Amino acid sequence: MARDTRTRMIHGAARMIGTRGVGAMSLRDLAKEAGVPIGSTYHHFPGGRQQLIEEALRSVGAAVTRRIEVGRERGPVAALDAFGDEWREVLEGSGFLTGCPVFAVATADDEALRVVATEVLESWQAALADVMADAGVDPARTSRLAMFVVAAIEGAIALCQAERSLGPLRDTMEEIHHLVDSAVENG
Repeated sequence: MARDTRTRMIHGAARMIGTRGVGAMSLRDLAKEAGVPIGSTYHHFPGGRQQLIEEALRSVGAAVTRRIEVGRERGPVAALDAFGDEWREVLEGSGFLTGCPVFAVATADDEALRVVATEVLESWQAALADVMADAGVDPARTSRLAMFVVAAIEGAIALCQAERSLGPLRDTMEEIHHLVDSAVENG
């Protein structure tokens, strides 16, 4: 049960940050939304709000990386689709209210948290670069292309929220497919 409470709090924090931003994430509101006593937050996260946010970011980061790795077995387009599908599910599941909590923190003003968010974004880029290298993309290009993919998808997520539509993500993914297919063909 303790693990379930802790996990609910981590997932709740990620959802709250992706919806409200890191500045509006409070332990009191989280405890209320997760249905746990406020004391549980300090029990499970003795480092307080900072520790909880860091763990939420790392949890989201690991979940997305796992999806990329699972897709990797089927090739670069499947890995890219797995990355895009993660955000499609978040957007649809929240009625377009929740975006990427990692990006929300990466653009906030807390330097220590921004470092964690940047590490997560870089881990996604590294995973995507590896997928593209495995597919035969020129090694000189894989890091830049992976950074472009992450930036394009993160931007598409924001546009989806603004438009309350999956159109920007769908169109971005289609263009990324063409770009990556071309990169694979040209080595």
